[in-house]
Amino acid sequence: MLAAPILYLLILNVQIGGMNGEIRELLAILSAAIVLWITRPISIYLTGILIPIVAWATGFVSFDVAFSGFSGTTFWFLFAALGIAGCIRESGVARRVALLLLSRIKPRFTSLMLTLMIIMFLLGYILPLAAARVALMVTIIIPLVALFDEHIRSNIGKAATMMVALLGAASAWQVLTGGMPGMLLWGSLEQAGYSISWLNWALVMLMPTIIVFITMYFVITRLFRPKGPELRLGMENLRKEASSLGPIQGIEKRALMILGLIMLLWLTEPIHHLGVELVGIVGVFLFVMPIIGTINFEDFMRKAVPWPLLLFVGALMSLLLMASNTGLGNYINETMIAPIYSIADNSVTFILATWLLNTVVSAAMLYVPSLPLLTPAIASAAMTAGVNPVIGGLVYLSCFPQMLFYAAVPFFPIAYDSGNIEPIDWVKAGFFYWLAWPLAHIICMFTWYPLLEYFGLLN
Repeated sequence: MLAAPILYLLILNVQIGGMNGEIRELLAILSAAIVLWITRPISIYLTGILIPIVAWATGFVSFDVAFSGFSGTTFWFLFAALGIAGCIRESGVARRVALLLLSRIKPRFTSLMLTLMIIMFLLGYILPLAAARVALMVTIIIPLVALFDEHIRSNIGKAATMMVALLGAASAWQVLTGGMPGMLLWGSLEQAGYSISWLNWALVMLMPTIIVFITMYFVITRLFRPKGPELRLGMENLRKEASSLGPIQGIEKRALMILGLIMLLWLTEPIHHLGVELVGIVGVFLFVMPIIGTINFEDFMRKAVPWPLLLFVGALMSLLLMASNTGLGNYINETMIAPIYSIADNSVTFILATWLLNTVVSAAMLYVPSLPLLTPAIASAAMTAGVNPVIGGLVYLSCFPQMLFYAAVPFFPIAYDSGNIEPIDWVKAGFFYWLAWPLAHIICMFTWYPLLEYFGLLN
């Protein structure tokens, strides 16, 4: 709490080469926020919201600029995506799908792992938010571990938890609505002049996601191989739990119908040209409408939308405009991004440089704030290397070093709170996850992405 204001005042009053007063003032605010993010004396969400508040309160920028991120399409698109995810979760339909699939597997370890992989992939299209998918599946598999094996930290428990958590992380980039960082990247690309539809995003990320899913299946089933292949206990109990759900309820049917309509409109965006944010907001209204909806408005506002997260994203999107207006974005590009990408003269070196940049930024716990700040420079470096700038942004988004379990992402805390894993388990599997993404992108750079461009499926 002391270090943040001291650093703020220090940067304000020290001449830094190449910086004018406006850049220094925004850098001082951002540096103080970084100290608070790393040391966490207050919530990371509250720290993010303080950025535009301090910028406006000190007279550094106008109210319209300081809070510009709350009126943009990214803010309202995230509101819609979080709301849709909350409505699907509250309806219970995602839990029904997961239990029905699990209850039909053979009592073998490999069958369980394969089914969990398929469930996480399918839920990527059913339940939009990755963190919600992981939280849902962890609550389902915790009681299963007790049925399958008496020791909560058995290899079966570790493998199931790691499969859900790491593949949940991988599925966060599977679709545009997969998580807050993806929607933040989408908004940053839009402001930089690069657009991508929900369908194009899903097509681009389909193959690298599948490659990472398959890779992690083999990694996890070998790192946490149990003593025997059979799951002798628990399957009958699991089937009873699935059958106890009874026939599909009306609320679940309505949730599936509304979600199906939303996804259909997202998929056909190139035809009707309705923005993804407009479709999402209309979908939210359908979920809360009397008779046809699945949740009343009061419960929706109280349960379905995580407001701290939403306000945090609005603040970060405001940071993007402030950085552009002051010239901080150009300064970061010249002093930090350009040297890293000086070796990136082709697609492979671009991916490796982006992987390195993401690792450094994430190790400093600045992954999410970096998205609005660095996206324009990354897109520019991608074009220089002959890479589609949207793909360049997606490479940066996905190459996250998951073995850094402390790096301000929700998947490790959710998995660790289950009691099934230890930090070393996450580090071991997360290391292979970290290696899998750049390799997947390199493979797709010479196969999948050119194919999409050839058929006109990539803008």
